[in-house]
Amino acid sequence: MPNTRVKGSNQRRIVPNAQHSSAALEAQIASFLESGGVIEEIPRGVSGQVFTPMAKKS
Repeated sequence: MPNTRVKGSNQRRIVPNAQHSSAALEAQIASFLESGGVIEEIPRGVSGQVFTPMAKKS
């Protein structure tokens, strides 16, 4: 059976530094807001999910 390992799969990923990714995030947010998007703030401690208790198995 031939070796099926993907070339380069054992190499380390290049992770951008925090300053670069922060700048990229700011650019994405600005683009989103310019296109008419709205950022909705959700109060702390609120998940937005509705709790529905599961039926107990007997």
